Amino acid sequence: MVIQVMQNHSFAPLKTKRSKVQRIMFPLMLICALLSLLVTGSKDALAQDYDIDRISRAVVQVKVEDGAGSGSLLIRNNELLVLTNKHVMEGFQDAFIGVLSDINSPSELKFKAELKGFSDDYDVAVLRITGDLDGNPVTAEKLKQGAYGFPFAELKLPAKETEVRRGEHVGVFGYPGVVEDELVYTTGIVSAVQYGEYEGRRLPLWYRTNAEISPGNSGGTVVNSRGEFIGIPTYVANQEVTGSRLGSLFAAEFAIAIIDDEEELLTDWADATRSDDERLDLSKEPSFGLATLTTADLSAIHQQEIVSGGNINSRYLGNECLGYVASAPDYRVVLTETQAELFISFVSREAGDDTALLVNMPNGEWRCNDDYSDTTLDPGLVIENAAQGQYDIWVGSYSSESFITGDLALSNTHIVASENLAAQLNLSGDPYSGELYLASGFKPDPHRIEIIAGGAVNLASSDVSGCTGHVGINPDIRLHWQGEAGTLQFYFLAVDGSADSTLLINAPNGSWHCNDDANADTLNPGFTFESAESGIYDIWVGTYRESTWIDGKLHITEQAVRVD
Repeated sequence: MVIQVMQNHSFAPLKTKRSKVQRIMFPLMLICALLSLLVTGSKDALAQDYDIDRISRAVVQVKVEDGAGSGSLLIRNNELLVLTNKHVMEGFQDAFIGVLSDINSPSELKFKAELKGFSDDYDVAVLRITGDLDGNPVTAEKLKQGAYGFPFAELKLPAKETEVRRGEHVGVFGYPGVVEDELVYTTGIVSAVQYGEYEGRRLPLWYRTNAEISPGNSGGTVVNSRGEFIGIPTYVANQEVTGSRLGSLFAAEFAIAIIDDEEELLTDWADATRSDDERLDLSKEPSFGLATLTTADLSAIHQQEIVSGGNINSRYLGNECLGYVASAPDYRVVLTETQAELFISFVSREAGDDTALLVNMPNGEWRCNDDYSDTTLDPGLVIENAAQGQYDIWVGSYSSESFITGDLALSNTHIVASENLAAQLNLSGDPYSGELYLASGFKPDPHRIEIIAGGAVNLASSDVSGCTGHVGINPDIRLHWQGEAGTLQFYFLAVDGSADSTLLINAPNGSWHCNDDANADTLNPGFTFESAESGIYDIWVGTYRESTWIDGKLHITEQAVRVD
């Protein structure tokens, strides 16, 4: 609206007190009028004209084995579909669908759905409703009639000539997980619009918004001020400097063009295109070593300390594979003989830690497990007729930022659980910090190696008598020593002088030697061989307290040193 101010020059204004007041007040009145228009315009831009409860009935919760997201319930060609994000369903073929039977209560699981397809290029997936929870068929006609315990109203799409512009109102619906199974509605405006091209058509691709979006909102429903379905909440970008958040909404028009192009949809997660850094790499060396195991080794139970986790989501493998893992295998096992049964399990050190197990078999098949039983969060696999050959093993965490220490166990008699697993020293294990070759007269002297002290083995409960502390299963360092029978001293200096560490050494003749404090003035340990024989010295550095880790350096010297 344009306000035009007219002035009549035929008459000179009377110079009275009243005219002076008018000259002062008129500009103020004009400013107020303009501000009023601006405020009214802003209200119009943010106004919503739709039934929130009605739209809420078409917003569903998508539940898979390891989490939940949101989706939009649509009817396309008389088929009941759920449109959602690809990352909500990644790795899964089936899902349960929850709806609002009561608008003021949490969602209620009503339907079963299967993956109809997903886009290889975009974060879009579509599910097909296959039936109710009892397996009975579900039809679009009965859904419209309210036959499934809730009134359903279809989401409307904007007219083709309608464009979403900056400043327009958006309403975001979804199940963010901040309140269990409850639908949350937030509002905001469109901050930016990005266009893309699909099959030669120029279509809106992304809308950016200041509306609040949480992780569980992914796949949900976004409407404009008229209640028309325009987008899917997909991700949020955080600006570290300002602390601001900007949500990204995948345009519904683009998403529907994708799912209508059924020939381009993929149905097998293994077919999805991934970069090398998004895949597990069987060609890499295992992070925690390898072992060649015989039937006798498995009968005695083979154990290996492992830290789970990584930044690759393993769900793309399918076959119930879950968890975040590293690119390289955690451990590699080569069986020398076929086993009637091979039991593989991982036992976390802390109760309540949730991990997953992934195994690539000699024939290339993937076997995965989350929880071995209903009473544990530890994973376990039973492989019948386990062929001889190479088994690559990963242990996953439920978050890319979670790293869980525990013990991998392999047996041919039973699943090794926490109650029958006691961490023991493994003299044949690969040393965590590598192998070292030194000869008499080495330089520089002392030789220093960075070590992180600590581990799962409680020396007080081990076969080594008279020693205290907690060390790793494998040695920290393996020293190959060549020299005359002279003095050889080992000591550890912690970065934190108040940290209490211990030292354990297995000498070439098989004897064990340990120390807690090198002298009365220090908490650092040390041990001296007065007549050190040539051969292999396996060295562990431990912590006096359980479940602690100490940074420091192991020192090896031919001199007589007082440890501080």
